Amino acid sequence: MDKNLAKNQILLIIIATVLLLLAAFSFYLLQDPTAPLPFVPPPPTGTFTPLPATPTDTPTPSATPIPTRRTSYTPFASPDRTDIGTLPEGTITPVTLIPESSGTTTVSPISSSTITPGFPTNTSTLRPLGTTSVSPTASQTLIAGQYEVTGLIVQNGTPIANVVVEFTDDDPPRKRTTNSDGHYSFITLAPGTTFNLAFNQADNPHLTPVPEIASFAWIEGTLPTGDTSIELPDLEVSINIDGMIFRLVTPVDGASFSAAVISPSNPIQFTWTLYNQGNAYFIELGPDGSDQPVWISVDTTSTSLMWNGILNDGSHISEGAYWWHVGVNKTLGNYELIAFTHEWDLIFNP
Repeated sequence: MDKNLAKNQILLIIIATVLLLLAAFSFYLLQDPTAPLPFVPPPPTGTFTPLPATPTDTPTPSATPIPTRRTSYTPFASPDRTDIGTLPEGTITPVTLIPESSGTTTVSPISSSTITPGFPTNTSTLRPLGTTSVSPTASQTLIAGQYEVTGLIVQNGTPIANVVVEFTDDDPPRKRTTNSDGHYSFITLAPGTTFNLAFNQADNPHLTPVPEIASFAWIEGTLPTGDTSIELPDLEVSINIDGMIFRLVTPVDGASFSAAVISPSNPIQFTWTLYNQGNAYFIELGPDGSDQPVWISVDTTSTSLMWNGILNDGSHISEGAYWWHVGVNKTLGNYELIAFTHEWDLIFNP
């Protein structure tokens, strides 16, 4: 009987175990089919949340200054790209900027061919910017109310380029440089007014031989009306006319005199050479350090003149260092040419 009881207990335990397993399996079937089995660790998800980055100090880049354009420069050399080679046909044609005489810029058109990727050899040419002194053309484009003043600067009758001249009318003086043909060109708004077109040897030290170039020379007169283009006579800057140099003779350069003994009875005699076809001469005398004369003589057709020591203000010449030169005037149609010799020094003692 004990054996039968033990068998019955084992059977009951087995049945209870089976029922428990069936109940658990039924409960599992009633849940989400995608849910994991009991006691099975869930698989890792595909979302990864990174750890926050450790804060670091990131320097803020400084702003790069934008370079300003210079008025003149020396172009940098083109880099050597022979290792890369040139592009085949169908590349971009380099654009060349060519300044025109009128001051505008013309851009060569770009070809319409297909662009091939790559790194072409730099074949473009940089042209230096022009200098501040630009040689004018013989003619300028005018607008209403403007008039052009043109002419030639000559040396012994030959037009000369790169000569600086200054033009003055009722506007402030302005300077231009003659072109390759020796022409200058100015714009004026005031026909009918007096003018002065001046040459200064100090502005043109390249002209030689120096002793044969006028220290100063200019054309003066009244601008005509009625024409938009006014052509002036040639301005001759040489004082060597037909082999005769217009120069000082006496007193010699650096001569000294006693100011007290100069008088009408004991004058100083100034002499100089002839300027071919000159109308009249005059002497200017001034103190060193000043370009303003204190004595200007009367006009004379002679090449000599006596001076009694009296200045233009009525006072007598005083001790000091002075300069003197001779000017000549010559009629050029409706205008007048003025040219000067080089200056010499005079010393007046007590």
